[in-house]
Amino acid sequence: MRIVPDKKAPPPAFRMTPQRAEMLRLLDGNKCHPSAEELYARLRRKFPGVSFATVYNTLQSLLSTGDLAEVRIDPARARFDPCVTRHAHLMCVKCGRVDDVKAPARPPVPAGKPAGYKVLHYSLEFFGVCPACGKKAGKKEIRSCAKKKKK
Repeated sequence: MRIVPDKKAPPPAFRMTPQRAEMLRLLDGNKCHPSAEELYARLRRKFPGVSFATVYNTLQSLLSTGDLAEVRIDPARARFDPCVTRHAHLMCVKCGRVDDVKAPARPPVPAGKPAGYKVLHYSLEFFGVCPACGKKAGKKEIRSCAKKKKK
């Protein structure tokens, strides 16, 4: 789902500011599953006076309207995904990279499920080592999906 400010009406009571418009631009099509902290750091490059509260409140508004999904695969922080269609996630245990993977069309029925339960939704997560980390065996490196500044 695209969440570009000129293509989609903002949520009710969502005052569109230049900072929020830039945040929507940063999220649009972003497949890196950024954290609030990563979005804040990128937003501060363009708007040094922006507050973390602006980032947090914008994320909460987008979550409440269903235009953004919260991904809890990372034990260190919540990550956010502008793709709200059904899919699973795969996280590299070395660098923290999170990729989308196709999810089963139907939720798997948990073995030993007590009678009477109806599964409403599910989360499917995979953990492994990404190709880049597999080649750098032994090196501890954090990969950021933020674009590097050109010098």
